[in-house]
Amino acid sequence: MNINEEDQKVDGLLNRRDFFKRAAILGAVAAGGASLLAACDKSGGAGGEAAKAPAAKAGGAETLSCVGTEGLTPDQVAVRDSMKYVDKTPKSDQDCANCIHFKPASDGGCGGCAVVPGTIHPDGWCSIWAAKV
Repeated sequence: MNINEEDQKVDGLLNRRDFFKRAAILGAVAAGGASLLAACDKSGGAGGEAAKAPAAKAGGAETLSCVGTEGLTPDQVAVRDSMKYVDKTPKSDQDCANCIHFKPASDGGCGGCAVVPGTIHPDGWCSIWAAKV
């Protein structure tokens, strides 16, 4: 059997070349779709570490939530958990806004941290809190 005979369609089946073309296209579409879904959080906004967590309506007022871990690797989530991060500080004199590691957001939303991965609430707290000097 020569190459030309091998590439011809037989009984409605795809030849090898067409099969690999379609497989490549399907793979690219699947990878692109997965990337697109991973980049979106559940509320339809952009996801990932730099993104803001969605604001939830509570009694008509917007409340900021920064506890989501979308876009973080399992190792980053483990670091965040080991630091015992919470959105609302249990200590009245310690919150992320007055911590040396906190990186505030320009729009007053969820900020970031030099140590704890993911989005960080200005009123949050973790076990590595250190006062700004």
